[in-house]
Amino acid sequence: PGQITAQVTQNIYDSPTGKILLIPQGTRVIGQYDAGVGFGQRRVLLVWNRLMFPNGRSIVLERQPGADAEGYAGLEDGVDYHWGELFKAAALSTLLSVGAEAGTSQNENNLVQALRQGASNSISQTGQQIVTRQLNIAPTLTVRPGFPVRVIVTRDLVLEPYGG
Repeated sequence: PGQITAQVTQNIYDSPTGKILLIPQGTRVIGQYDAGVGFGQRRVLLVWNRLMFPNGRSIVLERQPGADAEGYAGLEDGVDYHWGELFKAAALSTLLSVGAEAGTSQNENNLVQALRQGASNSISQTGQQIVTRQLNIAPTLTVRPGFPVRVIVTRDLVLEPYGG
């Protein structure tokens, strides 16, 4: 996993009255994102570990989940599935297979024919391995700076009024 940092963009007040400032604008939220990305995955999963207030005080959040502006777990922004690389690998595999098949002839003795067939099979397998390797490359997920993010509080937090 890697580290991720966000910044609170507006003051956050207590729930009962809405008048007591608990988390001021400018507070930093520190967390981690999950670097394990699988094929077809579109969202970066993250958890928040700590609040760092402008006055230097901090609070441990203990892995509160991160969500997008709609409340869905994780963040979805930029996704690169590396389709270009996959198509290049498929084209190379096709060319290798066609080249291997084009080299066969019915007018050859058994030894030459066996050598050509062995080479043809080897080249075809190599092409298939190239495509398989490209299919195993996970997508690259990116999130732009300033992307809106939320902290989903899954347990009670006792916060003191912020005193600057």
